[in-house]
Amino acid sequence: MNEAITYRTLRREDYPAITRMLCDAWHTDPTMDHDLEMKLAEIDLEHCLGRATAAQVAVSGDEVVGVVLGRIDSHETRNGLNDHHVRNMRLLASLLTSSRGRKALLRMKHYEDTNLRMIAEAKKDGHAYQGELVLLLVRPEMRGRGIGAHLFEWMTDRFRQADVERYFLFTDSACDYSFYDKAGLTRRAESIVLDNEPHTPKGDAEVHAEHDDIDDHLHAFVYDNETSPSNEGVNPLGRD
Repeated sequence: MNEAITYRTLRREDYPAITRMLCDAWHTDPTMDHDLEMKLAEIDLEHCLGRATAAQVAVSGDEVVGVVLGRIDSHETRNGLNDHHVRNMRLLASLLTSSRGRKALLRMKHYEDTNLRMIAEAKKDGHAYQGELVLLLVRPEMRGRGIGAHLFEWMTDRFRQADVERYFLFTDSACDYSFYDKAGLTRRAESIVLDNEPHTPKGDAEVHAEHDDIDDHLHAFVYDNETSPSNEGVNPLGRD
């Protein structure tokens, strides 16, 4: 795929392509059928869209090859449950109809609880955030062409334009988390994502001790960063 890369605002018709990207990146599982994998990816996307207030996609030819979603708290105009929240809840409820779906639901809840616990710990330590980098995703075969850097810089420009002083993001060791290390972000919190079996505090401590190497177990991270006051060359985004 050697076509020039262009960038534009996210459109509704882009959702299926991004769902497939999410499925390929994080939801492929040999124990699941493809329909369940795609449903989990759709849940993931709706969860992200329910939090996002700004979005841009990278396009090569007619194909979406990258996406960034971000949340600026002061730009949220949707009150209470928005349409994406409602669709997400319906999709989550549909997982209850099969044993594999219920197992996947427990895994998703456990992962989300891990993220919420880490961000709560960061805030308890005195860190305040006005924005979130919700999703940054580039198709594997398109990496190395500066797409991720462009999308990341576009979103951080939106933060600066909106006077967001500090933002955060969730990621894990299944992703290229070194991108954020190289970009100068601070790894604020880290947690091993354990399985869904019951654990005692002693048992959890033993598991953590056994898996000090990141490659040995899935680790979840919270990164954060301060925005620069400079705001040169920024174009405002129109919501779609």
